[in-house]
Amino acid sequence: MLLKDLKKKELKQISADIAPKLTTHPAFMFYCKSEKDREKFIEDYFNYYLKKWDNSEIILINDSHDAIITLIDIFKFADKEKGIGASSIKKYKNPYANICFHRSNVSYLANIIAPATVDTKIMTIYSTLKYTDEFKELVKEAIKIAEENNFMIVYETFSKKSVEIMTEMGFETAYEKRFSTTQYFETIMTYYKHDVSKPIKLIEEFKPIVIDEEPGETAEKAKAEK
Repeated sequence: MLLKDLKKKELKQISADIAPKLTTHPAFMFYCKSEKDREKFIEDYFNYYLKKWDNSEIILINDSHDAIITLIDIFKFADKEKGIGASSIKKYKNPYANICFHRSNVSYLANIIAPATVDTKIMTIYSTLKYTDEFKELVKEAIKIAEENNFMIVYETFSKKSVEIMTEMGFETAYEKRFSTTQYFETIMTYYKHDVSKPIKLIEEFKPIVIDEEPGETAEKAKAEK
C-alpha cells in the first residue's frame, strides 16, 4: 500500500506499531547501541522521517504495519536534517551521527554504481516479515513503481538472506564488503529493467569515506567541545 498525505494520528500509530518490531533490525542496532533506548528511538525515527518523506518520496507499507519500504531520490538520501522539527531526531547524539555516517556511505556507493543518465532511487526495507510472501509482494510493488516510472533501484542490506531473496526477484549485486569496523557485511544491489550503456559491475576497489573517529566518538567529541 502506498502511503500519501499522512494524518498526524495515522503517522503516530504507524510509528508506535512498528517500533517494537524492529529492535533487532541490523540498521537500528547499528544506529542505536543502547537496547533500552532503541524502541523509543525507532518510534521517533519514523515519526520524523515518515513526515519528512510524505508527498516528496515513495513510501510503501503493509496492512499490519510490520514492513515499510522507502524509495528516496539518490541526491536527497544523505541530506542533513534541518529546521526545528529535526531536533526530535538530532537529540539522539550518537544514533544521529551513525545515521549520517551510514547514509553518506550508501549515497557515495550508489552514486558510483548508478549511471549518471539514469534516474535512481535508494530503497530501504524496514521489515520483520522474515521474507514471507507478504514481504515479496511489497517488494514487487516497489519494482512495479520503478518500472512504470523508469528509474533504477539501489538497495542496501546487511542481511545475507535478503541478498538471496532479492536476487530471485531480479536484483543484481553491485558491491559487497564488511561495513566500516562493524560486524555487518554490507551488500549493495540494483534493479533496472532497461539496458544501460555501461553494464553495472561489482566494485572491486572502493575508497571509504575518511573520518577521524567512528560516528559515536565524533558525537561525544562534539558534545564535549560545546
